Amino acid sequence: MKTVRGNGVSIGIAIGSAFTYENEVDLSIKAEMPFEEAVKILTEKFSLQIKEFKENNRKDEADVLDAYILIMKDPEVINGINENNNTSIEEVFDIFKANAEILKSMDDEYFSQRAEDVLSVGKHLINTMQNITSSVELEENSIIVADDLTPADTSSMNMTNINGIILKEGGTTSHAVIVAKNLGIPCIIGVGDQISIIKNKDTLSIDGETGEINVNPDKETIKDINQRSKIQEDIVNEFTKEVYESSDVEFRVNVGSNDEINSFNHKFLNSIGLFRSEFIYLDRSNIPTTEEQKIILENIQKKFSGTIVYRTLDIGGDKQVDYLDLPEEENPFLGVRGIRLSLDKQELFETQIESILISQSVDRVKIMFPMISTIEDFLESNQIVETIAKRLKVNKPEVGIMIETPSSTLLIEEFCKYVDFFSIGTNDLTQYIMAADRGNPNLVKYQDPLHPSILRTLDKVISTANKNNIEVSVCGEMSSDSLSATALYILGLRVFSMSPSAAPFVFQQLNKIKEMDLNKIKQNILGLENSTEVRDELKNLSS
Repeated sequence: MKTVRGNGVSIGIAIGSAFTYENEVDLSIKAEMPFEEAVKILTEKFSLQIKEFKENNRKDEADVLDAYILIMKDPEVINGINENNNTSIEEVFDIFKANAEILKSMDDEYFSQRAEDVLSVGKHLINTMQNITSSVELEENSIIVADDLTPADTSSMNMTNINGIILKEGGTTSHAVIVAKNLGIPCIIGVGDQISIIKNKDTLSIDGETGEINVNPDKETIKDINQRSKIQEDIVNEFTKEVYESSDVEFRVNVGSNDEINSFNHKFLNSIGLFRSEFIYLDRSNIPTTEEQKIILENIQKKFSGTIVYRTLDIGGDKQVDYLDLPEEENPFLGVRGIRLSLDKQELFETQIESILISQSVDRVKIMFPMISTIEDFLESNQIVETIAKRLKVNKPEVGIMIETPSSTLLIEEFCKYVDFFSIGTNDLTQYIMAADRGNPNLVKYQDPLHPSILRTLDKVISTANKNNIEVSVCGEMSSDSLSATALYILGLRVFSMSPSAAPFVFQQLNKIKEMDLNKIKQNILGLENSTEVRDELKNLSS
């Protein structure tokens, strides 16, 4: 037995047979058709798949393939290829690799994913030029092992036969990860070169929470895994609507793509704690109109019957959108992003606010401003909402802020005078407090949200909000991690926004400690000196 580790991104335990999916290209095979003909054939193929996806309520995958078609017809790509030999496999692929590298250089997860899309289109075109067609015949209980998976890949797979997914690369927002989470399929990404250890037909066991992969496990390991799997299944089954509604916590979900919206199918979680509105602006060539944004929001309102916390545009700096003509910045995480961009481009901001206020179920929408660091920025933003609401003769929704800058935590008492609610973005807040770029793998040890400095900051925010009877939630990754969520509950948090697949496991952990002396535990945890001690203490509570 060999053990491989990656990053668990979709909770669950599974055993199955490895299916190594090769989506690499063989550049030694000569082209049987020119680039232009391959574009035509692949466009027709994708168009048929798009139609099928839409008919089967798979709009997320349809949207991605629409983007693929746009990539194939991008003038920069076509012009580059026309200048070269349009039947040269190497030169065509080099064009796509060069464009992908430009996107990767932006050092942002969203654009890294777009780089993968460009590279994927290049691979599909090369295979088409070579007249190579791929069909995927999956046996039951298959665990897919691949570099990455695109909608074009998964469209040819029977998802009911998939027990798990293992990816060499992939980001947390990639198509495969989102689909896995919403279908309840255990998924592990970031395995890297260790993936070569796994061979086709190997028996695999995977843990989508810990990221552990066992290759050809022995009988004892399989027995242990089956027992753990049964425990997880019981936890999921015990998380019922009746049990949840009788508790003192509220769970909401994070949404940031059409994938997540269209594949969402939870039985009773029906509120959004973080709607990342920037996805509406990305993957297009012009600013979305008020009406276009309104239609998207109303589709969401039909899908989710509860509260919708709508975060206004959070792009800028490292998230470049060509049609907005944003300046390049040396330190984009400290640059013109979030509410700073909205106030700088007020017409853009006003269009977004208006689309919210004219939506059908605006009474269920809360507006949240990102990257707030001063009282002045909030008051100016809030005044814009108020002015538009008066002009449209509608009631002004609740307005709140994301707590993700150190200054907002220090001014939390003052903010309580003005805001209707807080939502803590623990990902960015940790980054800023620890002065550690969360995208830098060399700084992982500084990115632990259970570090005492983070917990003491969170305690100040949560206790101040509770004292002033202002709703406070967490929409960062802490909410989806059982151990971190336990710490948040001990600090007094009762509203969590998370991945829906994490909800049963978080709920089970919180249920274990609800009758304990939480104040005593809180004082003990806040007095610890490092995150290792905090984790050990939390594990002891949960055991």
